[in-house]
Amino acid sequence: MNATHVSTIDPSDKSALKRFVSLERKLMKNYPLFISEIDDDVIKLLTKKSLLFKEMEFCLFVVTKDGQDVGRCAAIINKRFQIEKQPGTGFIGFFVVAEDCFPEVDEMIQSAEKWLKEKGVTKVIAPANGGAPLSMGVLVTAFDESPMFPFPWYPAYYQSYVESLDYKATYPLWYYEVDFASTKYQQAKQRYANYQMATIRPISKKNWNKDIETLAALLNATFVEEWEFTTMGNDAMIEFFGPMKAILDARQILFAEVDGKAVGFCFALPDLTPLFRSFNGSVGLFDIFKLLTRAKKFERAGILGIGVLNEYKGKGIAKAIALKLYEYHESLGLKSSLYYPVNESNETSRGFAESIGGEGRVMYQVYSKNLC
Repeated sequence: MNATHVSTIDPSDKSALKRFVSLERKLMKNYPLFISEIDDDVIKLLTKKSLLFKEMEFCLFVVTKDGQDVGRCAAIINKRFQIEKQPGTGFIGFFVVAEDCFPEVDEMIQSAEKWLKEKGVTKVIAPANGGAPLSMGVLVTAFDESPMFPFPWYPAYYQSYVESLDYKATYPLWYYEVDFASTKYQQAKQRYANYQMATIRPISKKNWNKDIETLAALLNATFVEEWEFTTMGNDAMIEFFGPMKAILDARQILFAEVDGKAVGFCFALPDLTPLFRSFNGSVGLFDIFKLLTRAKKFERAGILGIGVLNEYKGKGIAKAIALKLYEYHESLGLKSSLYYPVNESNETSRGFAESIGGEGRVMYQVYSKNLC
């Protein structure tokens, strides 16, 4: 008979926290498409040294089978999410499990649910690390494809685990690929070639923090209907985007301005998946050099977010700014680019992607479960 044990991890115990953080790499090391988290980034979150986790309350769990760690997770309460989005809702995230360990995973998840229920949680969203912009969902298609940065890769059995624990598919995340040779894209490109209703400019590296504050204001105003998004303060946005300043081409973040007022934005990232896979969880001086020198050499890219203030919608600003950014991707020799991830419930964004030739599919799935 297998001996199973679920233990809690104290984030202030460096050795215990290292056990929690490194377990993902230990269990996934034989999967070639796996991309390790950067240990220091996870530690920064779980020791509340990151502003993204300052308001979180959480408990960390590790489960063993015959003396070997076979799974981990975190029960998470995002107080801002409860206030702004769904009262009484918690998360289970940082989900990592070995294959063929259903009894152990079941016991671990039950422990996390018990902790959440004792804190007054009546609904759990999983797997999700507390809401945007942190990782969420499991891969449900394209298991043989390398994921698009910054999203992770998961083995197919993760989905089976989550669904076997009575979690229901709730928030599908779509990926759209925009073929630059498609008729719809070429027609849209021609139509917006001389767009004049707004001035489109790249982010200023010289005035980076000021522009990031502008981005925060636009994001908070335009993403309010997205289920996973909660408002972010300027300091948190500056912390989140800070590492990108040195490596990101300014043309990957665009602003649309009307009479000098920023009314819309478009934000994209290059695919740095191969580079981050090579780091294997640790970023040293040589890795930083690689990041700085190779970050502008990529074979894929995609738009992660587009937003336009309500009073300026219907003027074609979103399409104009997206096409301007895709024009930059085209200039690099890319044949297509992504628009990702798009919530299935966001019919406007899905229609937008399809109107410029985007072909979509569900890539990740977020689940939920009622505890009462």
